[in-house]
Amino acid sequence: MDYARDRLRAGPRFHFGRRIISRPATAGEDHTPTDLDEFQRRVREGRFSPYWHAHGLSYGIPSEIDAWLEKGDVVVANGSRAVLSEARRRYPGLLVVNVTAPMEMLAKRLVERGRESPQSVRQRLIRGDQHPVEGADVVHIDNSGPPEIAAECLLAVLTAQVGSNTCTANTLLSRDN
Repeated sequence: MDYARDRLRAGPRFHFGRRIISRPATAGEDHTPTDLDEFQRRVREGRFSPYWHAHGLSYGIPSEIDAWLEKGDVVVANGSRAVLSEARRRYPGLLVVNVTAPMEMLAKRLVERGRESPQSVRQRLIRGDQHPVEGADVVHIDNSGPPEIAAECLLAVLTAQVGSNTCTANTLLSRDN
């Protein structure tokens, strides 16, 4: 996502929803950290579109994305497979970009991030298998090779959204969480 964000930064029709997570800021992850009380306050105030709980944390995408979508812009957000059904109901023009790699590679990458214990990594991978990403609205990107290749594929998918006549499509990026 960082690759696409950097290349599309000047494009006024592209917006990247920054997740709010009930976890302190960590290197290598673009999110707004918050504590659980603040997160729950935002939920009560309806400030997320959508939100979910996973891996002992709470995640939310700010509801400001709705205004961008109303203008017909493309919104890219890193979501969760667990809320995909809800997102499809709420955003009928949703395009799901499922970026994945073989299980062994995902496990290695998660361990290398250093944010989770081996048991948490195992649970994350099992949870990902419980929520398959399928449907006519899904584009799959294989991220098992050099990261630049998958990043270029994502960039091509996103720029095609603006090039089409249906720019009201929005994109939820699912990265196995």
